[in-house]
Amino acid sequence: MPTRTLTFALLATAASLAGAVQTDGQAPAAQARRAYIVQLADAPLAAYTGGVPGLAPAIAQGRRLDTGSEAARRYTAYLEDKQNAVLALVAEAPVQYRYTVTLNGFAAMLTPDEAARLKAHPGVLQVSLSTVEHVNESGGMKQGRPQDQL
Repeated sequence: MPTRTLTFALLATAASLAGAVQTDGQAPAAQARRAYIVQLADAPLAAYTGGVPGLAPAIAQGRRLDTGSEAARRYTAYLEDKQNAVLALVAEAPVQYRYTVTLNGFAAMLTPDEAARLKAHPGVLQVSLSTVEHVNESGGMKQGRPQDQL
């Protein structure tokens, strides 16, 4: 009789461990947050040539980009508003960086479900898992494994 009780107790413990929910605040491995770069559809500040009503291009013909100009500040605010609208879809995701000058987008720690949700949004061009690039001895680049964090 004691052997049956012990066997039952061991089986019950194994079953409870197999179906255990993590209680340490960590997401299950399939939904762990990883660093992604999200590129939005609107042109970044350096490439903007007009087209948004009320927003002039920040670069005048034959001039250099002045990121402190009124036109640049207004267009940057427009891009940040667009980014905020997309980020509202993944409100729990920690944002690592925002890009507006040469790329319109942001880096955020996303779950695979959040990344898929953003990919489906019409204002999003691309959602890419962030990777680390390593220089090899011949001077070329080789792609590393996806980066866990920025």
